[in-house]
Order: sequence, then structure tokens, then C-alpha cells
Amino acid sequence: MELKMTSKELLQLLNNCKERFELVNTKPEKTEALFYDEVKPTFEKIMNQANAWKPLAEAWVKEQKPKYVHLSQIESTLDNIEQVVLQSFYKDVNKQRFHNLHHSVEYIVNSILAEIEERD
Repeated sequence: MELKMTSKELLQLLNNCKERFELVNTKPEKTEALFYDEVKPTFEKIMNQANAWKPLAEAWVKEQKPKYVHLSQIESTLDNIEQVVLQSFYKDVNKQRFHNLHHSVEYIVNSILAEIEERD
């Protein structure tokens, strides 16, 4: 199932963001070079994955009507993914906020995966 594969890939990319965020002391200052060499390509790669995931997740929610995942959460998850990716590069980000955003995204994607597993 395409949604299952896309969800797993998205989780892996987000875990990479979390690992990058944890390396706080090794983060460089915000520079134009950092933005064009690392932030922008990473952001585009992950958002392409997230934008492929979104319609699949929305269609699945409409079709399967899961108890704990709703269409509005899919939209919020996409917004949160953007923030997780961008914030993972910089050291002047509130740790608690980053972890809450990451957890929120992880929860929704994992909830969808769990429902898919249960129904298979």
C-alpha cells in the first residue's frame, strides 16, 4: 500500500530531523550558505515526501473513517512537518516546542500506520 510506504519514509526523514536537532552544539550559525547548501535541499526533499503523503492520507481518512485521525489533523501535520524540518537546523529554537511538534507529527503518522496494520 502506497500510504504505508510513504508514511514510513516520512517518519524516517523526520527522525533524521530530530537527530540533527539533538546535535545542538554542532549547529552552525544561520548563514546564506547554510540555507542554500543544506536547509533548502533538505526542506524540499522532505516537503515533496510530505506533499505526496498528504493526498494519500486524506483519501484514506475519507475512505476508512478511522476513530482517532481526522482530515483537519492531516493539514496540521503538514504545517508541523514544515516547522520540524526548518527548526531542526538552528540552535536558537525552543527545545520543548520542537519536541512537541515532532511528537505531534509522529503520533498522526504512527496512528495511520497502526490502523493500516490492524486492518490488513
